[in-house]
Amino acid sequence: MNLEDVERIRLLLRESLTDIELVSYNLDRVVRNLKQKDSEYLQKVSLFLEKNDHERARAYAQEIATLRRVAKVIYQSNLLVLTIKLRLETLIESEELYGMVPSLVRLLSALGEVGRLPNLEKEFLKIRTKLEEAATIITSSTEIKLDSMGNEVEKVIKDAEKLALIKIENTFPKVPQTIVLKEDAKQRVFEYLRANSNSFSIEKCAEDLSMSRDEVEKILDELVKERRVIIKREEEPV
Repeated sequence: MNLEDVERIRLLLRESLTDIELVSYNLDRVVRNLKQKDSEYLQKVSLFLEKNDHERARAYAQEIATLRRVAKVIYQSNLLVLTIKLRLETLIESEELYGMVPSLVRLLSALGEVGRLPNLEKEFLKIRTKLEEAATIITSSTEIKLDSMGNEVEKVIKDAEKLALIKIENTFPKVPQTIVLKEDAKQRVFEYLRANSNSFSIEKCAEDLSMSRDEVEKILDELVKERRVIIKREEEPV
C-alpha cells in the first residue's frame, strides 16, 4: 500500500471519527430530552393520582413506558457508537490494524438492527460510505489480513442491550407502583361485583379478595365516581 493510499485511509478514518463523535453528541442530547419529558410525565402521574384521576394517570404512565422503550434504543445505539468510536481512535494510530476497517462497516450496519433512528440515518450513511471507501482501498492494495468479526457483532449488540437496560433502571425513576397496584385492586373488585351483583356483600368481597373492608369501600366509591357501577342500598327498616 503506497503512501497516498495510507494518507487517504487515515483521512477517511479521521473524518469518520469526527462524524461519529457528532452522532454520539446528538444521541446524548436526545436522551436528555427524553429524561426531561419523562420527569414531566412522572409528575403528572403523581398529580393525577393525588386527585384520584386514575384514567389520566394511567395514560401518562403508558406514555412513560413508550418513552423508555425509545430511550433503551438510544442507549443501545450509543453504546455501539462508542465501540465504533474507540476502534476508530485505535485504527488512526495503528496502520497495522487497518484490517479491522471492513468489520467496522458491518458493526455500523448492525445499528439498523437495534432500531431505526430517522434523524441520524443520513449521518450513519455518510460514515458508512467513508468506511467502505477505506475498506475498498485496503482490500485492493494490501496484503493485510482482514479481521473477521464472526459472531462478535451479535455479541456486541446483546451486550449493548443488557447495558442499556441497566442504564434505564439506574437513570429513570420508577413509575409509582401505587398506580399499578391500585388499578389492579380496583379491577378485581369490579370483576367480583359483576360476578356477584345479585348478592354482593362488602364483608364477603373483602374476605374473598384478602382486602380490608375500608379498602373495598374506597374502591367502590371510586367506581361510583367513575360511573362504572351504580350501587343501590337497601333502606333500613324503621
